[in-house]
Amino acid sequence: MKSEMERGFQELKTLEKTAVLQQNADAQLEVLNNKAFYYFTKAEYNKAYKIAKELEEKAIAANNIRLIAISKNRLGVTLNFLQVHDESEKKLKEAEQFIDDNEFPDKNLIRANNYQFQSDLYTHILKHDVAVIYVKKTIPEYEKIKNLEERKNQLAKGNGNIGLKFLSVDLDSAAHYFKKSLAIQDKIEAKNINVANYTGLGEVYNRKKDHQKAVMYLKKAEELNEKVQDGFYMTSIYELLQDSYNNLGNEKEYEKYKLRYLENLKIENEEKLSGVKTFVDEVKAQSEEAIKENRNKTFLIIIIGMVALSFLIFIFYTLRKISKKKKEKSIIELQLVEKEKKIENLENKISDLHSEVIELAQQNSPQFYPRFLDLYPEFEKNILEINPKISISEIQFCALLKLNFSSKDIANYTFTSIRTVQNKKYRIRNKLNIPKEVDTYVFINNL
Repeated sequence: MKSEMERGFQELKTLEKTAVLQQNADAQLEVLNNKAFYYFTKAEYNKAYKIAKELEEKAIAANNIRLIAISKNRLGVTLNFLQVHDESEKKLKEAEQFIDDNEFPDKNLIRANNYQFQSDLYTHILKHDVAVIYVKKTIPEYEKIKNLEERKNQLAKGNGNIGLKFLSVDLDSAAHYFKKSLAIQDKIEAKNINVANYTGLGEVYNRKKDHQKAVMYLKKAEELNEKVQDGFYMTSIYELLQDSYNNLGNEKEYEKYKLRYLENLKIENEEKLSGVKTFVDEVKAQSEEAIKENRNKTFLIIIIGMVALSFLIFIFYTLRKISKKKKEKSIIELQLVEKEKKIENLENKISDLHSEVIELAQQNSPQFYPRFLDLYPEFEKNILEINPKISISEIQFCALLKLNFSSKDIANYTFTSIRTVQNKKYRIRNKLNIPKEVDTYVFINNL
């Protein structure tokens, strides 16, 4: 049985054929926009990125200002989920400036989406205070929407998104905003935001150790997501359910949802890796095009030089022209060096993800820590200088933090709950006397 999202995608294919037959350029662009949204929601980030890129190029060619803004937003948020965070931030800032500089329909809604996507980015890079600032900017934009029903829907979405940001700051505030989002709606329908609301409430009560209530909300989220088919939340729902059932001692349900979680996580990670490769290939293609252009310019300089030798009367003029071309060549070569550096940095990031130490950590291998010390020989010594009584297992936990693994990742690799990992972080902060205003990851990374 097809989900509502899959049925909608089939209808989208029909609309695409009609738009092509009728040679309706605007309708074809709208189809691309909806296809990018579909694949992003399905957590198929590689396809989502390619289609958003195609949308941006075609919207610019058609001078469709509204869809140029939307395409820049879609590229920014997709790069975030591909974990290319620097490029994501650049694209979302570019989108914000473009929105401010132009007038088009739905401007308030698209600006609010841009704020939301920037908030998501800052959550992913652990800048939670900045994330809350950006997500709260969405509410004034939603309140400007003239259509009452649309305004109510967007305010429900906005409050739910604020709840998601408060999950990393204050659990009671998070629960307040999730419940406010649900209360705004006349009817709780199968929408992404309601999947997020129930998933968020499930996480709140999971972390508060009220696992019965957590399961109640998470099962509601799972039921809605059977219709919505949001790949990102599907993984989160399964992870939280396996943890809650584990704490409740329900071995059968724990094993069922653990298997579902690991299967979804594998698919999601494969999709991310494919998307990052697409982005790197795109940067390489741009660099190769620049190299080709440089060769053409060099060839032109040679031709001009040969002509100059045949016409001595113009030698002074020709030498000046050659000099100018050489300067142009130098500028192009400098630009190529910058692009090559950019490519190298991206490839290093991908290589790091597959390096031996990362793999050993993900496998929870006993060889992980010795190999980690080969990379960071002063790490153990630096920690022991702060607290000589800290245990070796706690230092090994710090090693995982040094590699910037999230609580969720550490829980997955070490087969423990997220709550256990968070408790360990709290103990580490106390044993290393980490000041309240300093982030744990920043402190550990400086050792």
